[in-house]
Amino acid sequence: MNRAISLFTRCGVPRMAALLPLSSVSMSSSTIAAAGGGRFVSERGVCTTLQRFNAVQELSSALDEEIKAEKELVQDKLGGDSAPSVHGFNISTNGAEVRLTKTHGNEKIVVQVNVNHSVGIEEDEEYEDESSTTEMETESVPVALPHFTISITKKNTSLFFSLEMVKTEEGGFDFTVEEFFIAPAVNGVAKDDIGDEVYSSSGKYIDPKLHDLLFVRYLEERGFSPDFCQQLVSFVTHHEHALYVAFLDSIKKFVAE
Repeated sequence: MNRAISLFTRCGVPRMAALLPLSSVSMSSSTIAAAGGGRFVSERGVCTTLQRFNAVQELSSALDEEIKAEKELVQDKLGGDSAPSVHGFNISTNGAEVRLTKTHGNEKIVVQVNVNHSVGIEEDEEYEDESSTTEMETESVPVALPHFTISITKKNTSLFFSLEMVKTEEGGFDFTVEEFFIAPAVNGVAKDDIGDEVYSSSGKYIDPKLHDLLFVRYLEERGFSPDFCQQLVSFVTHHEHALYVAFLDSIKKFVAE
């Protein structure tokens, strides 16, 4: 979803004139290229205090409606106010950043996620049979599918995986490895800043047997299974949505000042 185009489309109700057809926009003071439907150029009138007041009032009202709708979506589709858990991991957040940690034997495992720009819209479909007919009701539901990293650290060395979350054909979630590399650690802790001098290999070009052993079985033994992916998607979707509602509220307060 491109939030730069329209801020208020998460619940399927676009509120910006940029998304309306040209026929629904007043053209009394505009110029349109004759051939091929050129760019719409509107001549601005003189901005008055009253016009600004009306715009702020309308924007505040639209924000109120959107915030209310998003909060209802949390209750109806995202499991309520309490964030889901991810089995076996401790979770901490700092704004858009999410960090999951656990130990596995002598290994320290860290998952790092940033939920910015991670949300797409999925159709939540409900089927209802009535008199041998099938009625389909479709509603938009936000789902966060972020990129994330896994670091597995032993002593002063870390094995890193950079991954993409994907939806499976069966409707669940799984990950694909985009790249992986070995990097130095400091006092048994993986470094956050990895220099360009560290060699990394693409996850796309790996021997099938190594793929199964390293990307599947090795990671599954450390808790990275389809169940983990489902739980992580649930958590980051809920967390991102909470940030989005707070973001809308911050905009409302800003324009009202």
